[in-house]
Amino acid sequence: MTQLNLFANDQAANGQAANSQTGAAEQGTIIEETEGLFNLPAYKIRESKRAKHVSIKISVEGEVEVVVPTRFERSRLPDILEKRQEWIEKTRAKLLRDRANTPEDWQVEQPDMVVFRWRSRDMDDASMQGQATASKAKAQKTANAKGKSKGFGKASAQQKVGELETWSINYDAKPGNITRCIPDRPYQITVSGNTDHLPACQEVLRKWLAYRAKKDLGPWLRQISFDIDLPFRKLSVRGQKTCWASCSTRKDISLNFKLLFLPRPLVYYVLVHELCHTIHMNHSQDFWALVGQKQPDYEWRKKAIKDAWRYVPRWVEAK
Repeated sequence: MTQLNLFANDQAANGQAANSQTGAAEQGTIIEETEGLFNLPAYKIRESKRAKHVSIKISVEGEVEVVVPTRFERSRLPDILEKRQEWIEKTRAKLLRDRANTPEDWQVEQPDMVVFRWRSRDMDDASMQGQATASKAKAQKTANAKGKSKGFGKASAQQKVGELETWSINYDAKPGNITRCIPDRPYQITVSGNTDHLPACQEVLRKWLAYRAKKDLGPWLRQISFDIDLPFRKLSVRGQKTCWASCSTRKDISLNFKLLFLPRPLVYYVLVHELCHTIHMNHSQDFWALVGQKQPDYEWRKKAIKDAWRYVPRWVEAK
């Protein structure tokens, strides 16, 4: 499982910082929200059946969440949090600084364009805004020249590996509560209906992202699977909160549609990573040896994926 680092993670039970790349994605229910202790911000407590230790997660918004195993004695938490206070304060401050330094369009709640980077090998997110603006103008010109397209937002055959793929978004307000996302021209989609309701607009756009991810990343995953001789059984696409992808014991792979926003080298790393889990369902030395065999330069990609959340617009995560 390749963790999506929209937060920092610390395994607080043993007082050591966890490797945020290899931590398992957890599911569970928020069972308590409490005021902060020891001058810490307020935090949420979530009970998880998968958790083996207490872990502290801090989101890019600065929110603190404490994940505890089932039936963990919560009376022990104040001592744990006091010991990890310095880490929490430093990490929270760093994440908030990182958020402040991201491009302005990263914060947009109702986007006027969507930029896919999975075809591009460019890792420089500093130039992302300028490239996206130029790509948007090209996309608009292409849309005007070609007229309406058939199919649910299939990219033009002219789109090549190495390029950004940019879609402009139009909003068409109509009466009623139904909101639809309609790819009506090459590189142009229209959100139609109750466009004043941001959650509805964001949800239909996420459904479109899931469709595109299956159509675009699915064939690439199958090709890589063939190339490195690591077959898998079935593919699904979701919008996971805490991981870029996962692999089940039945060799079923689930990809996160947010991978569309990442540069090609990082997406390739995630796909190879998950295919290696079809052999080793852990992050043991044998697993990493297999990753190194299939992708000798994986180390820099493994490091870079930790900050890959920068490429994903915040509206994609909004609920």
